[in-house]
Amino acid sequence: MCKENEGVLCLDESPFSYHCKLCGKKEYIDDYVDHTITSVMKKEQICYQCAFWKDKIEHPNPNRIIVGHSYYIANPYVKRPMNRTKGMDGREFYIRMFDGTLIKTNNLWCQGKIPEHFQQNFPNTANFLSLMTFQKLSHDDHKCFAMGCWNRYHCLRYNTELEKDGAFNTIPASYKIGSDNCPSFINFTELRENIQ
Repeated sequence: MCKENEGVLCLDESPFSYHCKLCGKKEYIDDYVDHTITSVMKKEQICYQCAFWKDKIEHPNPNRIIVGHSYYIANPYVKRPMNRTKGMDGREFYIRMFDGTLIKTNNLWCQGKIPEHFQQNFPNTANFLSLMTFQKLSHDDHKCFAMGCWNRYHCLRYNTELEKDGAFNTIPASYKIGSDNCPSFINFTELRENIQ
């Protein structure tokens, strides 16, 4: 019998609990249904969240992208059937991988923000783009070789390899970025780390 509930029948023993060896969170293993992640939790004495991210490290999804320290699965664009369940309610997203690959998807699934103690295992791999920026990049993959351009340090297209031996010129402090109206200019500020 519990002392605080005199006369009421209850169990004195609490569910099996421990503190996660990775993040310190108190975890109650009896709160979970047995599956792959719970077996890792029991074996390694870690919380559900840490076991979830360890599983992502050990079994990486081939369509994963990391943007702003958040983990996404960018599945291929779904044309039909229209009634198929799609991530983010089927909204279109435009993505530029750091290697320059462009992705258009209407089947993006967010797995969550990566905890700080796992971020070294998941470096950022991409940025989100607006439709306009995606179209600019997909219709013209031009790489800029204008060594003296004053926009060069703000332009996605500029080939930084040109300055291995140092800068060609100095950009005036008063120069307003993009004011020369270069048709190839794509400002780095057009790249986003969050969904809008």
